[in-house]
Amino acid sequence: MRPFLYDVHRLFEENAELLNLFQKFQDLKTKESQRESMELAQHASLVMSTLDEAINSLDDVDHFIEYLHSVGRMHVKVKGFKREYFWKIEQPFLLAVKETLDERYTDNIEVIYKITVKFILQTLVDGYDSACTSSEMPNGNASVDNNPAASSSNAENNCE
Repeated sequence: MRPFLYDVHRLFEENAELLNLFQKFQDLKTKESQRESMELAQHASLVMSTLDEAINSLDDVDHFIEYLHSVGRMHVKVKGFKREYFWKIEQPFLLAVKETLDERYTDNIEVIYKITVKFILQTLVDGYDSACTSSEMPNGNASVDNNPAASSSNAENNCE
């Protein structure tokens, strides 16, 4: 398993409340079942892809902001999701960067990645907050993760 993917798995292992947000992950009670879950691996890969897309789009700030705002807005529809959950990926991400870069990891690189991940996460939070202050929820009444409990009518509770 690639280091970052492993660290995203660790994120879910250490924060069971995140797994409980998704109906398909609620039965993954042990670390072993979490490591063996292809669906969880796919979700971890999606998290990684989101961060990768954000970093790769830093040269086009308009795309960067719109992309991350849309991802942030989508999370309003996940029943029980809280804006502070975005920040839980910060340390696993920074650890993965350090492990991946190994001897190329310097103090300067650390500062750059800390600033970058904070900018990414704050932009996600801003998107989430914009959905909370908007009168229209993202994507109508569609539910997230095929979980009827995650419909937009329930999503408003996340904004309190």
